Amino acid sequence: MRKQRTLGVLVTVLAFWMTADLFACGDKFLVAGRGTRYQRPKTARAASVLIYADPASAVAASLKKAKVESILKLEGHRAIKVQSLEELSAIVSSGRYDVILTANSDSANVQRLVKPSPDAAIVVGVDDLMKNHSLLQAIDNAVSQRDQNLKKTRSS
Repeated sequence: MRKQRTLGVLVTVLAFWMTADLFACGDKFLVAGRGTRYQRPKTARAASVLIYADPASAVAASLKKAKVESILKLEGHRAIKVQSLEELSAIVSSGRYDVILTANSDSANVQRLVKPSPDAAIVVGVDDLMKNHSLLQAIDNAVSQRDQNLKKTRSS
C-alpha cells in the first residue's frame, strides 16, 4: 500500500513538473482566449478620404469595380466621391480631409487646388491597376505623413 501511495505521489509531481515545461514551449496562440486577430495596426487611424474620379477616366471605372468606397468604410475611413474639378475645389475649400485620391494623370491639377499648409490634405495618385491592399496601405501612409506634418508645426 505504501508503494502505491509513493508511486501515486511521484506520478502527480511528475505530471505537474511536465505541465510547466509544456507551457514553456510551443505555440501560445493555441491557448484558449488568445486567438489571432487580423486587423489594422493600432497605430492606424480613420481618415477622411475625398475621391476625385472623372467619370470618363479608366481609374473611375476601376474604383467603381473594386468598390473602393465600401472597402474604405469597412476599414473605418469616411469617404466622399466627387466627379468634377468644380465640386472638388468647393469641397476642398470648405472641408477638412486627410487624403485626396485621384488618378495619377490628375494629381498635378488636384495638388494646385490644395492650399500649401501643414494641415493640407495629402494627394495620393492611383492607377487603374492598384490592388485594394496597396490602396489601403497608401492611405495609411498618407495619413501618417499628414500627422507628422501637423506634429512638426505644433512643436515649432
